[in-house]
This record gives sequence, C-alpha cells and structure tokens, in this order.
Amino acid sequence: MSATRPSSHSRRAEPVRRASARLELRARRRLARRRQRIARIDVAIGVAGALVLILATPGLAMAGAIALLVLALCGASWLLERRRRSREAVRRASRPRRR
Repeated sequence: MSATRPSSHSRRAEPVRRASARLELRARRRLARRRQRIARIDVAIGVAGALVLILATPGLAMAGAIALLVLALCGASWLLERRRRSREAVRRASRPRRR
C-alpha cells in the first residue's frame, strides 16, 4: 500500500460501485419512460373521450359538467402521483447510502 496508489481492495470495489450506479440510473430512466408513456396514453384517452362526449351529448351544458368532473378526477390523480413521488424522494434521501 502506498500513499500515491490506492490499495487493491479499493480498486476492486470501484467497478462494483460504478456498475450499481449504472443499474440504478437505467432503472430510473426506465421508470421515467414508463411514466411518460402512461401520461401520453392518458392524454390520448382524455382527448378521445372529450371528442366523443361533445359529439354524442345533446347539450353542451351536460358535456361541460362531465368535462369538469373528468378534469377534477385528472387533477386528483395528478396530486396523488405527485405526493407519492415526493414521499419516495424523502425515503430515498433518508436511506443510508451504500459504499
């Protein structure tokens, strides 16, 4: 062991740390892609539903009331997802890091 060179033990541990960091990054990216895909599907379903609703209902007042209900449900879903993500971030930050 020398002051200028790390010990052989730390050289072996470094690739393991990098590999686990890569795996964690890939998992986070995969989750982000999944969330984006689900959000796109939600928007597409909402637009299709709005078109059907406007074309099929006899009065725009009824369509407006239903649209407001759907918007309220979408907002509640968004708030729940945001709360879940913030709790997950707090849990991740409070978890001790492995070295």
